[in-house]
Amino acid sequence: MFRHLAMTLFLAGLLLSGVPGPASAEDSQEDCLACHAEKTPGVVGYWERSAHRDADVGCEACHGSDVKAAHSGERKVLAPVCARCHEEAGKGHSQGRHGVALKTGHGCTRNLPAATGSGASCSFCHETDSGRPRENSECSMFLAQSPEMQLQGCLSCHKVENRCDTCHTVHGTDLAMASEAETCGTCHMGPDHAQYEMWKSSRHGVIFKQRGMPDAPTCVTCHMYKGTHDVSRGIATGRPADTAVSERGFMLDICSRCHTRKFSRLNLEEADAIQRQSLALLAEAEEVVRKLHGEGLLMPMPSERPEHPIFKKKFTLGPLMTYEDISRPEANFFRMMKFHYVSAYKGAFHQNPDYTHWYGNAPLKLALAELKSDAMLLRKLNTVEDRLDNLAAGGALRAGTTEEDELEALKSELRALKERLLKSEITPQEHKALKAKLLDNMGL
Repeated sequence: MFRHLAMTLFLAGLLLSGVPGPASAEDSQEDCLACHAEKTPGVVGYWERSAHRDADVGCEACHGSDVKAAHSGERKVLAPVCARCHEEAGKGHSQGRHGVALKTGHGCTRNLPAATGSGASCSFCHETDSGRPRENSECSMFLAQSPEMQLQGCLSCHKVENRCDTCHTVHGTDLAMASEAETCGTCHMGPDHAQYEMWKSSRHGVIFKQRGMPDAPTCVTCHMYKGTHDVSRGIATGRPADTAVSERGFMLDICSRCHTRKFSRLNLEEADAIQRQSLALLAEAEEVVRKLHGEGLLMPMPSERPEHPIFKKKFTLGPLMTYEDISRPEANFFRMMKFHYVSAYKGAFHQNPDYTHWYGNAPLKLALAELKSDAMLLRKLNTVEDRLDNLAAGGALRAGTTEEDELEALKSELRALKERLLKSEITPQEHKALKAKLLDNMGL
């Protein structure tokens, strides 16, 4: 009781003496602005020109009242903070593919530091109603990188799952900037998914450059229709059959604003066919590589490499493979899977003939041909090595001869055989058969 009385008297003394009490939200805002106007004037100026300033959304509303936590980075302004006001946008964002983008870095729950809430639940990776995987996890490539590369080369884009400022910028609210194709192009570009380049050099991109909206679409026209933040709407590929039909119908409604529904459906179905054809080529390549692994012909074999970040010494092919310390056939398959296949079918869906053919289809088929040729070479090399091992073991030597005698005799017979071919005494086919017989007789 004495302590309560003492505290009451102390606070009363403060009030009577004119010493200020705890700062109000308005005072705190002024403190932030006064300091940051000097240290980071660009940030303050950006906020002052934003809609947040006009709506009296100050620093504390997003960054919280704990200044130390905000400055240390402990308190981050993540998507749930924005969703407190932008509820509909937040809901749409979490339902779309952007909402699972960080799975590339933390899709494996074992990599979530002290996972809590939704991050620790099944819904982080699976649809809550059906249990289907929301996205094929590809976190192994992330885990194989240095911390610096993870931050700069991976999370700079994949943080979009939980960061609105990936598109909307920090401290700004400019909708026009978030809607620009160039903003999308920061991440949706390059050899693994060149959607920005595809759009820019397509008929849509060219018309947009000359005439703008509404005569031609940009990214948001088709993928964020009427402002939705669910960027997966209208994309039928990779979806279960029960939703693919409705999503294709959604996209046809968008296309039909400029094109006939029949024309739009035909183009999308042709792109579907190109994706299926490209997948078949990829499956053929995968079989070649798996057979080489089964025959022990990959150099190096998984047992001879540094450990895979998830599967250790186990052979891994597909979305969870890495691009470090792998064999030439696997590297070829990786390029087919990650670059050429994607360019072929995404080029078709973005109406870009050159990306569809020369950046996608042609490199895909050339890589497959090269892969098959490499497989033949590896098998022939393996056969030669086996025969040399057999010869070195002395099993093919005749009585009274040395290894050098046998090799000289073989060279002489091969030269004589070649001479008969050059004189047209035997056909190429006969030469091949006789040469094979000589080598077989020597155990080669």
